[in-house]
Amino acid sequence: MGETARRRRLAGILGGLLLLGSAGCGGGDRAAYRDAAVAALEGALGESRTAELAGRQWVAGRSTHPFASVVVGEGESGVGAEAGWFEGQQPPTRADDPLRAVTVEALSRAEDAVQAVRVSLDRSDVAGTRTALGELRAACTALDDLAEDLR
Repeated sequence: MGETARRRRLAGILGGLLLLGSAGCGGGDRAAYRDAAVAALEGALGESRTAELAGRQWVAGRSTHPFASVVVGEGESGVGAEAGWFEGQQPPTRADDPLRAVTVEALSRAEDAVQAVRVSLDRSDVAGTRTALGELRAACTALDDLAEDLR
């Protein structure tokens, strides 16, 4: 797991502790849950953008294949960790179910996109990697837009 993912996980754990500590406070639970969603989205965005950069460098011939493979693989693990952590969070009210749904969807899309880059990269498929990078860029935009909307 990358350093960014570790920091986001720590922020998420702290957010979870705040969520537990504010039990019974109503609005605080919802705000803490929203903050946890933002932390997961931002963590996944950092991991995804790092993977995207490594993939683009390899496609452009400015990076070695082994280096790009390691960075993209770690990015995939980091996005997966962020998604898994957030999916384990309980929405405090039914009104937060839509927030959970859109956040899980955005995280899943990013996870799938990084995985597609890794698979194409592992095959040394430049055209496939280029295509997957386009999907990853779109997933990054979706993560960023959703995080911004929730702030």
